[in-house]
Formats: sequence, structure tokens, C-alpha cells
Amino acid sequence: MSFKKRTAAGFFWREQGWVYGLLIVAGLGLGAVKLTEYQTASRIYNEGVNVDGLVTGLWSKPLGDAKTGPSYSVRYSFPTPDDPYTNGSQNVSKTFYETLIKDAEIAVRYLPTDPTISAVEPETVARAFWLAMALSVGLVIVGLGGGLHNISRARASVALRENGEVRTAKVTGHIIEGKKKKKGHMLWRDATGVSGRTVTGSLSDLLPVGSQITIFADPECHQKSIWEGDIGSRS
Repeated sequence: MSFKKRTAAGFFWREQGWVYGLLIVAGLGLGAVKLTEYQTASRIYNEGVNVDGLVTGLWSKPLGDAKTGPSYSVRYSFPTPDDPYTNGSQNVSKTFYETLIKDAEIAVRYLPTDPTISAVEPETVARAFWLAMALSVGLVIVGLGGGLHNISRARASVALRENGEVRTAKVTGHIIEGKKKKKGHMLWRDATGVSGRTVTGSLSDLLPVGSQITIFADPECHQKSIWEGDIGSRS
């Protein structure tokens, strides 16, 4: 059986290396959002003015959900020179929320140059800023590190296909993956007793247990052997 040769880029994609790109994008996105929030908080602190407003609505989700956790928010109105009923809203801490009463007065700080930017609990505008930035940096580092590792492995796998030792191995089992059970990989063992696995793929690509397959191996054992179906046949 002959398999189409894969480039390093093709193998990188097959190994879902694009996931590391998503981590980098997520990290940069989180950092950008939190930096914007921090800058907004700084403007409110440095340029804002205080007025007495009115609580117009209170909402809470004490139990929250798996993604966001508990949340508490308040809607309010406050007077500005151009509009006596300027509206605003903010997510606040539980402690602050529990002090609020609907239709009661509330201290509001807003930007005179842009009344749409306001806060009733300014310190929470940039809540957990440094923690979020640390998470952002962590996501980028993991994404870069994982991506570079997979790129190196993809290049090495192509080199192994061209220059590695050709061995025969036997499929010893299948591992089905995911909740939908539509993907999986094969387990194999070669004639020297070395065991390995294939890259995750469609169940239709898995050969029956007991099948003979060709793998490319590193005689010095510096690199994991790879199935020719994952990287392509040599000829």
C-alpha cells in the first residue's frame, strides 16, 4: 500500500498543530481586552468626576456557570451637563452588590469627555488585571513552545521518512477518541519489540488488528518511529 507524501506543513496540520495557533490568538486577545479595561480604569481614576446617580436595576447569578462563575451587575442613571438621565451599567463585586438597593442613590464616576464611560465600583473595571495578563502571557508561551516543538517534529518526521530505517510492525489495537467516537488511532509493535501509535485520524483509516504496516524508525532511538500512513510512503 502506498501513501501520498506529506510535507512538514501537512504533517504539522495533521497533528493538529493549529491548536497552538489558537492558544496564541486567545492569549493575545485576552491581553488586549484586559489592557483596554486597565486603560479605561486609569482614565476613570485620573480624569473622572463624581456625581450622585440612581440605581435602576440589579441582576445577579449567584451560582453562575462553568465558564463565567457567579456574576453581579447594576444598572444606573446619572446626570451630566448634556443629559440628566445618562445610563450606565457595570459588573460589580458581590460585597458591593449586597449594599445596593433599587431606586437608591449611588455614587457614579464618569468621564466628562465621554459620559458613556462610567463606573460605580472603579476598582473592579480592571479586576484581576495582573492575573489575566499572566494567563495571557502563559497562553502565548505555551502556544509558541508547543507550535515550535510540533514544527520541529514535523520536519524530523519528513527526514525520517526519507532517511530512516524501514521496519515492519503489527497493529495490536485501536484506541477510539472523543465523545462522538468518530476518531481514533492504532497501536503497533515492530519486530524489535518497540511499540508506538499512529496520529489520530478517522476511524475509516484504521487498519484491522493484526495487519502488517510499514514504519520509519530511527536506529539510534532519538526520535519516535512513525507510520508511513501518517507521513507518506518513501517512494
